[in-house]
Amino acid sequence: MNVYKERENGQEAERILQNPIYAEAWTAYRLRLLEEIEAAPSDATERVLHLKRMLSVATAVRGHLERIMKEGSFAAKSIEIEEKRGRLTRIFNGR
Repeated sequence: MNVYKERENGQEAERILQNPIYAEAWTAYRLRLLEEIEAAPSDATERVLHLKRMLSVATAVRGHLERIMKEGSFAAKSIEIEEKRGRLTRIFNGR
């Protein structure tokens, strides 16, 4: 993937993570799973493990979006540096 696509993906991931509806949904989902885990009877081992796996997967998805956002930020900085370098090269080469 090129840096422009990484930057675009990072911006999209940031829009998702910053979206108030996503934030509300994430918080509600996470709290619901934690409540279910806490409320589970001590003999509901399989149920608790299943809920923990669900929480783990949701956390991994969120982490993936955060990673894409960070990579996009790095790509944006890389593009900015390359554009500045190109301008300086043109200035000093008389173009």
